[in-house]
Amino acid sequence: MTNPGVQTDVTFPDLTNRGPARACIATAALAVTLLATMATSVTVTGGLVADDAGPTPKAYHALLVLAGLGLLARGKIARPRAELLVYFGVTIAATLVSYLVYEPQVAGLKLLISLYAALVGTGLGYLANRRIVLRACRMAGVAFAIVVTVKNVAHVPVFIAYFARPFAHPDVPSLAGGGLNLEATWLALASFFMIGTTLFVPMTLLAAATSALYASRVGVVIAVMAACAAVARARGMGWIKSSSNTASTNRTRVYVRRIAALVFVGTSIGAVTAVVRVARQYGDATYVAQRFSAIGEDPGSLGRLVLWRGGLRVFEEHPLGVGAGNAVPTLRRVLGVDVAEDNLHNIYLQQAVENGIPGVAALLLLAATIARRVVRSRFSDQLLLFCAAYLVAGLIQFSGVDAIFWLAYGLQSGLAVHGADV
Repeated sequence: MTNPGVQTDVTFPDLTNRGPARACIATAALAVTLLATMATSVTVTGGLVADDAGPTPKAYHALLVLAGLGLLARGKIARPRAELLVYFGVTIAATLVSYLVYEPQVAGLKLLISLYAALVGTGLGYLANRRIVLRACRMAGVAFAIVVTVKNVAHVPVFIAYFARPFAHPDVPSLAGGGLNLEATWLALASFFMIGTTLFVPMTLLAAATSALYASRVGVVIAVMAACAAVARARGMGWIKSSSNTASTNRTRVYVRRIAALVFVGTSIGAVTAVVRVARQYGDATYVAQRFSAIGEDPGSLGRLVLWRGGLRVFEEHPLGVGAGNAVPTLRRVLGVDVAEDNLHNIYLQQAVENGIPGVAALLLLAATIARRVVRSRFSDQLLLFCAAYLVAGLIQFSGVDAIFWLAYGLQSGLAVHGADV
């Protein structure tokens, strides 16, 4: 007790309580780690590398190590979900056995990094709460969008020259390992974190516009998937009601949602119109549309068809797999042609070729588990939606060892330990 009328040195609780400060620090640290797992071309020295497949230490490697050391210091390690243990147990075992016959590759190390990212994510999700995790994901997505946009503004002359003679993708440095196509996909996938917030519409529009600027078809497709996921989430949570509902509050919600939809459509049309007008000043504004119409005939599509046909042939000859990273080298030997890619642009075929029937079965189990949880959550979990979108886009993109995916699913798994998630 204190004596009445005597001034004490007690300050406001927010100034003395270390809880909010710790939450802010944890959110910022997690946001930086997530940002680094999207900007996989950034090295520990802050420079960029041309290809993420190289052995150069990346910034996200260092940050994941620091996060893991922090978890060990806390002494709280959460048990990963069963499907994660099955997936990595089968995949790593199949790869190690294959390496007894085939040459070991850097992709084997990436597989271990993916496992480590999943374990770190699970631990961080277990220690944190949903609010901190989602806020960190959104901060990382916004920061990535800002950095990408600033970088693109600095290369306007390159884009002008590209639109004058468009072919493939612009020759602009990428923050993401794998080039501008991967950078566009990470930007589009980050919009899933914004579902349910006012940031969703501008983030999705920016992702779609950037994908169009890069002539990235998969980026545009993922942006459309994000819009569909947002609608599914709204319906699943009962935010969109039929007009037959007589309650005044529900009628108000219907009108608000309709107005928001009109604003969204109007904004989208206005943005597209502005982009087309600017592009017409410098070159062919229909190039992106032409890339969609030429699917199956353009070099990008033909390259994927060669990879997929060759991958199926390798799988027929090696049903037990050739080990992580050996899919394309084996394909080159089997087909007798030079392939410029380092993966098959299909994570399911990649898994089948590299880790055989057991490996692709483990991946399908993981995908089915995520799909079931998305449906059970009524599309309300942004992290699950992000992971599901990755697996859908994985039919034409990715290699399956992207750290951001495993970190995100690990975070969702850790949150589920608290019983608040499916």
